[in-house]
Amino acid sequence: MPFKYLPDIALADIAFEVESTSVDGLFEDCARALSDIMVDPETLGSKTSRRVSLTSEDLDRLLYDFLTELIVIKDVDSLLFRDVQVDVGADGKALTADLRGEPIDRVRHGLRNDVKAVTMNMFGVRHEGSKWKATIVLDI
Repeated sequence: MPFKYLPDIALADIAFEVESTSVDGLFEDCARALSDIMVDPETLGSKTSRRVSLTSEDLDRLLYDFLTELIVIKDVDSLLFRDVQVDVGADGKALTADLRGEPIDRVRHGLRNDVKAVTMNMFGVRHEGSKWKATIVLDI
């Protein structure tokens, strides 16, 4: 599993940390961690696809906006995603994500938590050696 939960960081929220060898991989694993918090991925199919394009002022804000967009899609369109492919632009200010998942089925899906928002508490993207890392705290 490319991410780990940080249970001692926030008691009322869920925190996790992700690391990857690429920015694209970091964004993809953050999206997978978010999805894993919301639903058992083993119960989620990939019948529906969606493409998301975003621009932001910097890489931190781009990740924040991307995860927020996934939460908005869950709340507005009742879609959850299990397959995520992200292409972050070279300047770190834009991305295109291809998402595959399906509409929420409360009977078939192993729903876990209803994530309300990404918080700015401890939020950050950093490049350490050959790894990209992010710390995320979600309001549930």
